This record gives sequence, structure tokens and C-alpha cells, in this order.
Amino acid sequence: MPVFPDPVFRDLSKTPELPQASEHPQASERVRSPLMRIVLAMVFALGLSSCTTSAWMVAEQPVADPDSETTLSEIEFFHPVITPSPQNPVFSLELLNERALLYNMHLASERHIQQYRPRYGYMVLGLSGMTMGLYLSNSSVIDADRLSTRERAMLNLAALSIGAASYLAMKPDGEPRPAGEKRLLQKTGTRVFQDTIPVPLSTDAQARLSLTRGTEKLVDARPLDFRDNTVSFHIGQETDIWRLPGTDTTGLHLQLEYQNVRFDQYVALSDFMQEFVEVTASSVPLRTSPAILSNNIIQHVGSQSRFPFLSDVDDRWYRILRSDGPAYVRKEYSRRMWQVADTARIGDQVVLPDQVVFGDIEIERNLPDNRRANPDAIAIVIINGEYRDPLQYLRNASRTAQLVSLYSSQVLGYYSDNIRVYQNMTYDEMRLLLQESDSLMIGGRHLSQDESDLFVYYYGHGITDPDNRFYLVPVDYDPAGGTSGLIPVQDLVDTIAGMSARKTVTVLDTDWSRASVFGTHTDNGVRIRTEEAEALQSVMSRLPETAAVLWAASPGQRSGPYSVNNDRVGHPYDIFTWYFFQGLKDGQRTTGGLESYLERNVPFTSRRLLDRAQNPGFSGNGNLTLIRERPDEP
Repeated sequence: MPVFPDPVFRDLSKTPELPQASEHPQASERVRSPLMRIVLAMVFALGLSSCTTSAWMVAEQPVADPDSETTLSEIEFFHPVITPSPQNPVFSLELLNERALLYNMHLASERHIQQYRPRYGYMVLGLSGMTMGLYLSNSSVIDADRLSTRERAMLNLAALSIGAASYLAMKPDGEPRPAGEKRLLQKTGTRVFQDTIPVPLSTDAQARLSLTRGTEKLVDARPLDFRDNTVSFHIGQETDIWRLPGTDTTGLHLQLEYQNVRFDQYVALSDFMQEFVEVTASSVPLRTSPAILSNNIIQHVGSQSRFPFLSDVDDRWYRILRSDGPAYVRKEYSRRMWQVADTARIGDQVVLPDQVVFGDIEIERNLPDNRRANPDAIAIVIINGEYRDPLQYLRNASRTAQLVSLYSSQVLGYYSDNIRVYQNMTYDEMRLLLQESDSLMIGGRHLSQDESDLFVYYYGHGITDPDNRFYLVPVDYDPAGGTSGLIPVQDLVDTIAGMSARKTVTVLDTDWSRASVFGTHTDNGVRIRTEEAEALQSVMSRLPETAAVLWAASPGQRSGPYSVNNDRVGHPYDIFTWYFFQGLKDGQRTTGGLESYLERNVPFTSRRLLDRAQNPGFSGNGNLTLIRERPDEP
């Protein structure tokens, strides 16, 4: 053990002599050992590090000088973004500018960055040699204390050089990465580039659309607004061409203009319409093969049924497409036609289930018998199904008339002579009925406020105008005439309010969707239009205390059929009609009870079958009784 001076008795005024290396070799090692630790720490840090370098590299291809751009030519044109199809008869065109640009071309150099990482095998060998050299030159193994300072420094430098050389022998880590810095060198020539960009437009810019079919001008310079440099239009809506005979193959000549830019194109019918086969008889069998056999009938369909056309088999048969596969139909009972396919949706195609006789369906049989329970009542049944536009044809109209008459007689207890059924009423006929309603008579006498009940059932289309006014649609309505050929619901309410009846219950199996009349599809009834719903309730609120009205769907929604396209569920009635009379059959005797019954069943069934909302509406007195079980019941 070396002996150290006692620090307590050391004279601080005197500087102690340092021991010589020859006298204390261990002390010499202690002095040099921190150096070893520092060197080893540096070695460890270097082993975990990497480095990067940068260099300028000449590009293989010349590049364009953006400051030398010269415009040689510019051409503005309409580019079709969406072309029409039978499923989506929409044209969408973008206004673009194609330019020819001249640039000076230069050689270019680009700065690249290269990442390096150590070669760990080399480092292990080099650092081992460095460590050995440093140890030998700074320890007593080779009597290093006798080495001169210069000799020791030379040995340390050699050891460190070995370590540094092993570290610097790095290898590239990945490919060189561009740093984004470029330098243009000497010019090599020029080059022309083609560039296409949107044409700058003002916010009020408009194009002009013209459509001609043969010699007939369907659309003449109609203004169309741009949206994001694109103008779009629906061919069916612009031309009102929704269906044509199959023998008519004349297409459209389309012309779109903006300032000096013009787009001309011929559009064939097959580009935006699809061929269908329409049944023309009341009961036509669809068959699995083109032969008249007793065992190849798939189902019977009614008049106005439409199926996609597949092929013309021979002079007697068409091959058509049903929901579950091909079928065959006789030509003598059908005809080919063109139709815009996006109007042939679930609930719009007039495709009937297997033909059944009235009375075979659950809702048509086993009814409660209340015949003659209400002899002083009148039922007015208006059934509008055969509209001027075949696309608005309501396939369930005729059978609905039978159902309303049956329930009015057997369940509500009205005399058959007091059930007035009006089918396919024109505007003049509906207007006359409203004007002469106060002259309704029962057995030679007028309606009585003390004894007479009035039941009104309307089945047909309805519509809302932009001013939130509601109308019933006669079968001869022409959309080109605006609202002049429509029956205001306000007039119906006023007529009911002015009639001499003990109570009046009105049922409207209609909707207020423009899609029902004009063929344009809305949001499929995703939400109720609050403003229109409030307007409708405002109209109905004018009813007297002795009246109530129920209707099939809220504004913005569509009244749907009780059927789906897979033939597993199919009733020849609408959902609202079905549940209104099912409610009567189940014992719902008051208007309030029927309202609750419809609210429980109609929305759920519409969502389940058609995947869309349908919320029935109600206004008026909920305590009115529809079914009188005894003649003396009020």
C-alpha cells in the first residue's frame, strides 16, 4: 500500500513533489488510465454514428428553363367528363385550354445527399488494433516508462490512425437522395410541350345547350351554369324524352356553345336509353322457353309491365330479363320500346306478381260483417291510375277500387248504392265533383248534419309547387301547363268544411313528391321537408271539428308499393292502403287508433322493403268513429 501524506498535517504553503514514474509505476498508470477511458468512450460513440456527404451530379436529360416559356398556340375545347348511359343519361363536359409552350433546354446539375454507415467488421478489427496499441504504449507491459515522449506520442498516433481508418472505411447507406437544389448549365436547344389547363371563368359564365332530333328542335340555346369549369345536364329532363317506340331509332344532335367554343356530337338512342318489352294485354304469361306449354309458365303479368329486352327470338317471341333470369313473352301481347333506364327503379316498373283473383289475399277475405250498420253514410272513392304519361301509370288502381268498395260496404256498413266510385277522373270531372258536392243525396234526400257520415278515399298522384302549395293530379294533367290543370288540396278542405255531414273522414293515398309526376328522383325520402310539412298541416288545420284527414307520406317522401323486386313479397296494393284497411280489419275503429296503427307499420315496412322512409300524416279529430257496430252508436 502506498503511503499518502496526512492531509490534516500537510503544509499548504509548500508544493509537494510529484513522484517519479520510476519510483511509483502504479501512479503512472493511474495518470494515464483516464486517457484510456476517454478514448474508449469516443470509440464507442463513433461506432454508433454515421455521416452524410453531398455532391452535385449532372442530370441525364436536359431540363426546361421555366423562365423561358413562350406560348405558341392556345385552343379551348369541351372535354367529355361523363358520357351518358341508359342507367345514367347525363352529359358532363369540362371547358379546357390546350396550349403549345416553347422552352429553352439546358443541362442541369442537381445536389444529392448520400448517407454512410460504418463497416462494423472493419471497425472491430481496427478498434482492436487501436486499443492494443494504446495499451502497449501507455502501460508497463513493454516498459513504456522508458520510452521518450516523442516515441510514446508516435505509438499513440499510430494506434489512433488504425482506429480512425477502420471507422472512415464506411459504405453507402441506400441510394443518393435529391436535395431539391438544381443549377442550369449550358443551353442544349429548345423543346415544345403540350399543356392542358381549365379555362378561367367568371362566376356568372354560362354555356348554351341545343338539342335536335331529326328536324325537331327539342332544346334551343338553353343557358347552363358552369360548376368548377364543368357543365352537366340530364338528357331525359332536358328533352322530356322518357320513352319511345322500339321502331323509332332517331338519335339526338347535341350542340354546346360558350363564346367561340363549340361541341357537336350525335347521340344514339342506345347511348342514353335502354330497350324494354312492354306488355299490352291484361294477363300475359311469362315462360321459361319459347313454346306454349302447360308447365313452362313462370308468372302472369298485367298490362304496362316492362322488362329489359334481351333478344328477338323469332317472329313470335321476345327474350326478356326478369329479376331472377331470362324469360320469354309472345310478341302479339307485347311491344318493344325505348326507355330511360334510370326511371325503371324498384316500385316504378309495372311488374305484377302471379295473377290472383280478388278475394284470394288475406286482406280481402274473412272481414268483420257490419253490413247496413250505417245506412245514412256516403263513400266517395276517387281512383286515378291511368295517367296520360304511361310512366305515371299506377298499377294497383283497379284492385284498390275493389278493396275500398268492399270495406265500405262490409266493414263500414255503407249501402252499396251509397258508395260512389270515380275512376281516372280528368280535371273537369274532379272540379265538377267538388262544386256539386253539396248536392249529394242519400235515398232522395240531402246529407244530414245529424245522421250522415262521409268517407272520401283518393288514390292517385299528388304534387307540391315551389310555393309549398299542394295539389291532387287528374289523369289528363300536362306538366307543361304548370298548376292550371291541378286540383288544390285547399279546395278539397274547403269543400269538406262546407258540407252538411255529421263527420267526414278523408284518406289520401298519395304523396307530395315531384318525382311521382315529373320522373325526377329526389332524396328517396331520407328526411321530411319541415317547411313543406308545416305548410301542409296549416292547410289541414282549417278542417272543422267534425273532420279528419290521413295521408300516405310526408312532403319530400314517396308512397311506395307493398312489394320488392325479388318476387318473394308482392301485394297488389300500396303500403299505406294495405295497412289502413288491415287496421280496420284488426278492429281499429277511430281515426286516432288508425293513425297510431299506420305510424307503427308503414315506416317500418317501407324501410324494410324499399329502403326508404315513408311517414304517414294525420290532421283533425282523432275521436271520430269509422265503424258503427250498432245503428244507434254516434
